[in-house]
Amino acid sequence: MSRWFSFTLIGWLAMLLLAPATALAQGGKTNPADNVAFEQRIGEQVPLDAVFRDEQGAEVRLGQFFTTGQPVILVMSYYECPMLCSFVREGVLSALQQVTLTAGRDFQVVNISIDPLETPMMAAGVKTLTIQRYARAGAEQGWHFLTGSEEQIRRVADAIGFKYFYDETIDQYAHAAGIVVLTPEGKTARYFFGIEFNVSDVRLGIVEASAGKVGNPIDQLLLLCYQYNPATGSYTPAIMTILRIAGVLTVIGIITLIIVLSRSTPGGTLPPREAAPA
Repeated sequence: MSRWFSFTLIGWLAMLLLAPATALAQGGKTNPADNVAFEQRIGEQVPLDAVFRDEQGAEVRLGQFFTTGQPVILVMSYYECPMLCSFVREGVLSALQQVTLTAGRDFQVVNISIDPLETPMMAAGVKTLTIQRYARAGAEQGWHFLTGSEEQIRRVADAIGFKYFYDETIDQYAHAAGIVVLTPEGKTARYFFGIEFNVSDVRLGIVEASAGKVGNPIDQLLLLCYQYNPATGSYTPAIMTILRIAGVLTVIGIITLIIVLSRSTPGGTLPPREAAPA
């Protein structure tokens, strides 16, 4: 993380922390920053009938990106954000570059601008740079950047618990950082917070949201050994499950050893013990 971003982020956090005191000093008025949050609403249905514009300016419905039977990574950001949004998108791109699953083939990525004044041309510019850096065949069919009205944006944001507001004093949107993995039916499955995303967590989130339709047997085994922790927004070891699997493997190993030893003696039985001398 760059030193510039560290100082900027510290300054932004300091502003949020000092804002309540400032509000009290101004007569107890509610501080808009109190409305910034990212609440996990697992299992919530996003509005598939929400209407937006794609990078070409064509009208699309959110449900169009759920017709492939693939899970969807949803990103709420705006394209001319001078601070947090670009870092979130960079974090998503960096993680997905390391995941062997491919956008367009195994999952979809949908970025919805939270600024209703942004245009499809702005979305197209961000998409072009993203696809060039992602550099995988067919990715343009799996990575989408949308714009829309305040009403339609809010419908999606409210469904996933993404709370934000426009701060007129600095001409910017205040918002949380993170992404949501949606099921092929459009229900919230997993939340990952921050600007950097653990590659293993993202992969497991995609595999789990797809109900095993993507990924490999190793992913399924890992999902048995790891469970999603809503408090941290990551996958942590499921200790009891690991112990059970280890116990089963131990029993299998003992049985296998007995069979091998029994087959190594004539007649498949252990040699008789010699009688002790009188």
